[in-house]
Amino acid sequence: MRILPYLLLLLAGAAAAVPAAAQSPDGLGERLAACAACHGKSGEGMAGSEYYPHLAGKPARYLFKQLRAFRDGSRPYAQMRWLLRNMDDAYLEQIAAHFAAMPPRTRAPGAPAAVLPAATTQRALQLVREGDAAQGVPACAACHGDNLAGLEPGIPALVGLPEEYIVAQFGGWISGVRKAEQPDCMAQIARTLDPRDIRAVAAWLAQQDSDEPHRPAAAGSFVPPQACGGMPSREVQP
Repeated sequence: MRILPYLLLLLAGAAAAVPAAAQSPDGLGERLAACAACHGKSGEGMAGSEYYPHLAGKPARYLFKQLRAFRDGSRPYAQMRWLLRNMDDAYLEQIAAHFAAMPPRTRAPGAPAAVLPAATTQRALQLVREGDAAQGVPACAACHGDNLAGLEPGIPALVGLPEEYIVAQFGGWISGVRKAEQPDCMAQIARTLDPRDIRAVAAWLAQQDSDEPHRPAAAGSFVPPQACGGMPSREVQP
């Protein structure tokens, strides 16, 4: 059985059965069972799904913005747009809240990761922990948190995201296919980084896990250095 047609059929039926605006959080997990085909039963990700991210425990506002971007076409992906095309904002907010409430993803599923070359690990750690001041690239941890679990309300966790998914998102920012609220800091960073650095960071992040679940840091617990979307930052706004 092919997963995608089955997924589309299930979610289309669920969306059609109850008007979006009238749906409540009760039983929402059952109505979103089709999402498990790509994102895991509780949004924790799927082994072998290299191009689909985990959703569990990410900030609800971040998830809502991505769902709305897929639905409205500003983040182009035909399958997601088709799935969400008849859902209103209220229902998208319920979906986002549902996955945000799930236990955060702490371990990447699948086979043990290959050992990275020492030089790759060293460069990845530099970019994640220190950034590259010469290129104007801030540390990943400066925006996504020391534990890379994200920041409320709009910065997602990076821990354990699939390597190819991360690389693909950088490609989307570089090409302009993926857009975000201005100023779009990730597009700026992506276009600055060497492709080898993108691959190094993606490979390193994909191997990270944590013994304890970490939810996104509370809003205001730290302030990112660079202006990005509507998030507060230390950078002086023009």
